[in-house]
Amino acid sequence: MGAYLARRLLVLVPLLFGVTAITFALLVLAPGDPVDFLVSPEQRAYTDVAQLRQELGLNRPLPVQYASMMADLVTGKLRSFSDRRPTIQRVAEALPTTLILTGTSLTVTIGLAAPIAVVSALRPYSGVDHAATLFSLLGISLPTFWFALVLIFVFTEELGVLPASGLRPVGAAGYSPAVIWPYLVMPTVVQALSILPVLVRYARSSLLDTLGQDHVRVARSKGLAEQTVFLRHVVRNSLTPVLTIVALLVPFLLSGSVVVETIFALPGVGRLAVNAALARDYPTVLTTTTVASVLVVLSNLGADLGYFYLDPRIRDG
Repeated sequence: MGAYLARRLLVLVPLLFGVTAITFALLVLAPGDPVDFLVSPEQRAYTDVAQLRQELGLNRPLPVQYASMMADLVTGKLRSFSDRRPTIQRVAEALPTTLILTGTSLTVTIGLAAPIAVVSALRPYSGVDHAATLFSLLGISLPTFWFALVLIFVFTEELGVLPASGLRPVGAAGYSPAVIWPYLVMPTVVQALSILPVLVRYARSSLLDTLGQDHVRVARSKGLAEQTVFLRHVVRNSLTPVLTIVALLVPFLLSGSVVVETIFALPGVGRLAVNAALARDYPTVLTTTTVASVLVVLSNLGADLGYFYLDPRIRDG
């Protein structure tokens, strides 16, 4: 098991190199110079632009810039172009918001998907199953940004019951659930609805496939109660493919947080990445990309550990 984990963690090195290299190439190829966002036209007459470019390292060859930024990132010395603060510090301040939003969205999604998928699988092609299918199609087709704006219009503009921006009231600090929960309701609903239909359909298909397998029929022929058969022989064997989908949904949530955090003005990594990209803040974008890549790898590693626990064939092999 230890050797397996070591091999998976070693994959992180070339993955991070590829992701960050592509990200840096896209940044430098995009129109716009970072200096133009740091110095306004009115200040250019009073600013030594060449000196500023030298201080930021923008006068060096692109491969040297990339290597220098990544070396500083590893040592924690990489600083943002915009405020000259360490990028690790900026991401560390924004990361809790993104992790809280991702965690609550995933919890709500799993809590809703499980009963819907079970009912649909136990009563296939019934009215309940057709309703779940229709709900899934609507959820997949619904644009995230449009649904978020609709919620803001209804619950903030019309009813005035939920705040539309921020994570906490002005002047408040920390992440107390009692303080931040009203600010998370609408973002969580938007995030959860974007992945709930996918998880429901895959869980339903996995349950239906397992229900038709020979070992389930054998368990029933032995006279076991239907509840015992379902919980012990169906659910456990259906979790492995569902776990794969959950692991794949984590990157989807992280990418979707860019839209949700921007619309609801949440101080998370997604919004930080968008603002940094618009300002051509190369160090901050590279840092957010690296952190997101690490989270994706860790989610996939968690899924692999789940396979190891759920499937005895993997443990025995």
